[in-house]
Amino acid sequence: MASRALGRLDLFGVNTQAGVEDRIAAYAQAHDDDWVLGRGWFYSAFPGGMPTVELLDRLVPDRPAYLESFDAHTGWANSRALAVAGAADAGILKEEAMLTVTRRIPARGEAEDLDALRAGMQIAASQGVGSVQEAGDGLDQLPLWRALRKSGELTLRVRLAFDMTPGTEMKEWERRLDVYEQASQDRDPRISTGILKAFADGVVESHTAALLEPYADGDKPGSPLWGRDELREAVAIADRRGWQVQVHAIGDAAIRQAMDAFEGTTPGRRHRVEHIEAPHPSDIPRFARSGVIASMQPQHADPNLTEVWRRHLGPERASRGWPWREILRSGGHLAFGTDWPVVPLDPFASLAMATRKLTRDEAIEAWTSGGAYAEHADRDKGEIREGMLADITVVDLDQERVRATIVGGALVYES
Repeated sequence: MASRALGRLDLFGVNTQAGVEDRIAAYAQAHDDDWVLGRGWFYSAFPGGMPTVELLDRLVPDRPAYLESFDAHTGWANSRALAVAGAADAGILKEEAMLTVTRRIPARGEAEDLDALRAGMQIAASQGVGSVQEAGDGLDQLPLWRALRKSGELTLRVRLAFDMTPGTEMKEWERRLDVYEQASQDRDPRISTGILKAFADGVVESHTAALLEPYADGDKPGSPLWGRDELREAVAIADRRGWQVQVHAIGDAAIRQAMDAFEGTTPGRRHRVEHIEAPHPSDIPRFARSGVIASMQPQHADPNLTEVWRRHLGPERASRGWPWREILRSGGHLAFGTDWPVVPLDPFASLAMATRKLTRDEAIEAWTSGGAYAEHADRDKGEIREGMLADITVVDLDQERVRATIVGGALVYES
């Protein structure tokens, strides 16, 4: 997703509607593509937290335009894009509704995707990243990564997650796992699988996160995307067949549902909950008791990103957000990532945010050995010691820059 967005309209970091309008207008004037495509807009840039179709129609009147929010959970379309998709004149599309437009955007060719991944890998290397865990869509991505590996261009290690979706009959789910297992048979030290990705809810900003109590502005609390027994049964099948499962869960109701689904699963499977933005305090000790990994992204807590998030939750719930320290102190396993392109692939920005609550050593450990543990690779990487892979980042912490990145003993970046 991040690599495909390179070269398109980038609205990340623009905090005002006027700034958003200026950037869209300038991009549309400078590019004559059939579609205006981009991502990264902040909810807080617009009055009420959402843009309008009328605004985008004014800025791009001559062709379809589709711009994704920074968190990738809301799409902003103009009337031309909606007409191509045969969609209602709503302009704002949340969660699954986004597919009505994205399915009609002209597909990219394999050559374009490979070029995009080459550029993305260069950015990763320049930021000291030698391994990535790609959360979802692994079946479609696998041929691309294998092509890069075959051509000798794969400069990092990638672990691909396969999709796990609600509304699937369990017999069909078993058959889908057969397909995933067949696709995973070719072993490669640079490309691994073995993990499934499910979404239990959406995000707070668009009121699609599932909460135990209503939103602070009176909106309904939202419902998890899975039925309670449905998620538990799907997880149990995957667990029995040896798969690790990661569940996106942001609201306290979704987090609780994910933790309930992991109860009684195989010890040592290292199932994961992703994001954990607003958990109920009573669920925090469950990570240590169950061995479920808390996979979290420090930059999500940046105050520049959380104005609407805080307003929708209310002060009491917002004050309990992103409990890295509480999870760590209770004995839970913490793994840090960026969630790029939701936020930039910038380890120093993440480190700065994490050290508001953790020591620098704790934060670095979550990024390195914590990340390796979260993908069952802690015997191979995540630390610098004899017998481990020579995946090393040389960092100047005082100047906050990466000096060099080494993957498998090969220098893939030097400043």
